[in-house]
Amino acid sequence: MTVEITTQEAQEIAGKIAVVFQEVLGATEVPDTGSGFLDIGGDSLTAARAVSLISSRLGVRITVRDLFRERNADALALVAVRRLAS
Repeated sequence: MTVEITTQEAQEIAGKIAVVFQEVLGATEVPDTGSGFLDIGGDSLTAARAVSLISSRLGVRITVRDLFRERNADALALVAVRRLAS
């Protein structure tokens, strides 16, 4: 699923989420923001770590359900932007 990020804020958030993905997966490079979390090696345990880090770094509640439903950093960033705005 391709999601087009339209705002600077969403692009920055997607980049921060991708860095978290890199950290929790132990990857050598930051994954593309359009890469699916499960497709790049994520699982339920790393998802729990990822959403905890994302939530604390962004100051917005993100759940494992959000991560599995939205699948990639671009789509998850849009969830975060909507929640930050409300």
